[in-house]
Amino acid sequence: MFAKLKKKIAEEAATAPRSGVRIPRTISKESITSVGADSGDDFASDGSSSRDDLPAQLLRRNDQIRRLEAKLSDYAEQLRIMQKTKDKLEIALERHQDLSIKKFQDQNETHQASRAKMAEGMTLALEKKDQEWIEKMADVEKLLRKEEQLSQQERELQKKDAEVQSARRELSKARGKLQLLEQQHEESCRLNTELEIEREDLLLLREEADKKTGELEGRCQELHSVIQQVSEDFQKSQCVVSDLEKSLSDLQTEHDALKLQQQKAAVTEEDKERLLADLQKKVTSLDRRLQGNLSQDEHLQELLQEKSSLEQSLEETRAELLAVRTNHADTVSSLEAQVSRMSCSITELQTLLRHKDDSSRAYRERTDTQVAQLEQQILESSERLKSAQQQFTEKQQQMEKLRGVWSAEKAFLEQQVCLLQQQSEERAGRLEDSITSLEKDKLTLQDRVTDLERQRGEVDSTLRQQTEELEQCRSELSSRQTVSTEIAKALEESRRQKEELQTQVGEQATFLQTSQQQLTTVTERLAQREEDVRMLQNEVQSGKASQIQLQEEGERLRAQLQQVELDRDSQLIGLRKELLSQTQQLDGCQARVSYLEVEVDTLTEQLHSPEVCEEDQNGSVTVDDLDHIQKVNRELEQQLSDKNKTIKQLQQRLAELKRTLQKELKLKPDPEAEGKEKLLDSRAEKQERFCPEPPPASALSPPTSNTTVTNTSDLNDSREINFEYLKHVVLKFMSSREAEAFQLIRAVSVLLNFTREEEDMLKQTLEYKMSWFGSKPSPKGIIRPSVSGASSPWS
Repeated sequence: MFAKLKKKIAEEAATAPRSGVRIPRTISKESITSVGADSGDDFASDGSSSRDDLPAQLLRRNDQIRRLEAKLSDYAEQLRIMQKTKDKLEIALERHQDLSIKKFQDQNETHQASRAKMAEGMTLALEKKDQEWIEKMADVEKLLRKEEQLSQQERELQKKDAEVQSARRELSKARGKLQLLEQQHEESCRLNTELEIEREDLLLLREEADKKTGELEGRCQELHSVIQQVSEDFQKSQCVVSDLEKSLSDLQTEHDALKLQQQKAAVTEEDKERLLADLQKKVTSLDRRLQGNLSQDEHLQELLQEKSSLEQSLEETRAELLAVRTNHADTVSSLEAQVSRMSCSITELQTLLRHKDDSSRAYRERTDTQVAQLEQQILESSERLKSAQQQFTEKQQQMEKLRGVWSAEKAFLEQQVCLLQQQSEERAGRLEDSITSLEKDKLTLQDRVTDLERQRGEVDSTLRQQTEELEQCRSELSSRQTVSTEIAKALEESRRQKEELQTQVGEQATFLQTSQQQLTTVTERLAQREEDVRMLQNEVQSGKASQIQLQEEGERLRAQLQQVELDRDSQLIGLRKELLSQTQQLDGCQARVSYLEVEVDTLTEQLHSPEVCEEDQNGSVTVDDLDHIQKVNRELEQQLSDKNKTIKQLQQRLAELKRTLQKELKLKPDPEAEGKEKLLDSRAEKQERFCPEPPPASALSPPTSNTTVTNTSDLNDSREINFEYLKHVVLKFMSSREAEAFQLIRAVSVLLNFTREEEDMLKQTLEYKMSWFGSKPSPKGIIRPSVSGASSPWS
């Protein structure tokens, strides 16, 4: 509908006004003034020309007037045509508005009806689920009661087992007492034999001690002789040390004498050096004297001779000094070597004396300790002999007592063994009775196991019914494609209920696990009892196999329940995606309708604008009015191009917002919505191509009150839609984490018309919250009230 109307309007605007607009562009103020000037010149030249020219001038004036009247008639026809097209467009707009209102009402009614149906269906499904869960809880309670009965029977069996074990323990105790008495008798015999052996050993030890005492006396005499020899050696070493000390003192005196000789040699060397210095001074003085008396050649010869003689004397004195020094060094080195040798020999002698002293002391200490040890051993051996004799007498007395006690206890234990045999026969009869009762209990347990299997089959049938109901729900939900945003709320409530149900399922699963654990404990206890009662092993093994099969079936049922829950979650996620895609489609349709209504309003404004031309009193159009029309036409063209640019920018913003929404909800891009956006872009481009030069008389007057009302209503509708989207984005931004909120900054800044500084400040605050360190960012300048202030309409 809209496309056809736009095409008609574009064709009429392209054909009708162009023929009438090209004519007034040729006429301007200069042409009119030129005509007036020509006429004035003609009248001014009347005085000079003849009177025959007057009718020609009048004819010219009449022709000009006729031409202007023809042009005015053309302009009036064009205005009538424009008014007719305006009336047609107003009628089409009214029809379109009525149709759109009816469509919106029908959509709202269908939406409310589908919403009510969905709510009823959800309530019925929830009631069914509640009933099913109540039935399952009742079944679980029955199972728990049965398990309690089984646990009571197990306790009774444990008591019986405890009685049997106590009887066995008493028998084992009696046997142990008999064995202890026999062991004590054997030990007493062994003690007698050991005591006789110890008596013989003690006698042998006494003989050995006597031998050792004789040996020790001989060693003591030998030690006295060794001590005397050591004392004589010590005296000899002291004499040697005194001789060495004397030789050391002699060497020290010789060393001192050598030191004195060395000092004397040094003094002589110093005297010789002084003499040499004096001789050199004398030579210099003689040289000075000879310079005054002798000739130069003679003087030089004498000087050279004296110089050579002095050099020879110096070399001789140096050789003598070297010889003296070498002799002195040799004597000193020989004396030092002798001193070092003497000191080494003295130290060696001292160390030998010390070693001899230490060895003599250690030998004395060893002999003393050995003598003391031998004396202690003799005393200890004598004490041991006495204690062994006492123990032998005491053990003989104890053996006699033990024989009497053993005979009495033997008679008593024989009586107890007879009593215990009788009691064991009685308990054996009781155990046989308990075995028969256990067999009966086993049969009852098998019956209960069959009942549990039947109950599991019923649970399987209920699960199948639930799967069929879920498939029915899927078919119903696939048929309901016209669901709005309010159904999302209902789905969220159902999701909450589902979470509650999942918690209940978890609790029931825990109950089942506890019951299975109890069953496992029961099986372990039965296995222990079967080990005690060997006759019932085969039957209990068959029961274990059946219980293992039941556990496997229970695990299979759990796996089936988990699969059913996963299917439900996937279905709910798919439904949510469908709802979101439908809401996006509705938003796109509403935006498209608002865009088309704005375009229709602009067209109505352009159609209402020629009404100003009818306000002229005489119905005549001047050249100034034509210029004004041309200026207004140009301004309208500029406004149209600006509006097209703003529309493109708003469409880009809408696409960005949809992308951010898809990122938030993690949805795939809707191909239908993208196709609609492309269609809108192509239509806008077509409008720009078809209407490059709109009619000049289309915007002479401002828009009327009717058009302003439609514009405000459309803006209010779009603002309500965008307000819902803004509310959704802000709630998501406030409830999500910092990393998710960081991705929503662009959407929030676009919806709330944030400046660049405000957007950067929001990013910095989120980065500060995400980081471990750093300072809190301070707001730069005054934050403007972007929501409450005057802002452009939301796109």
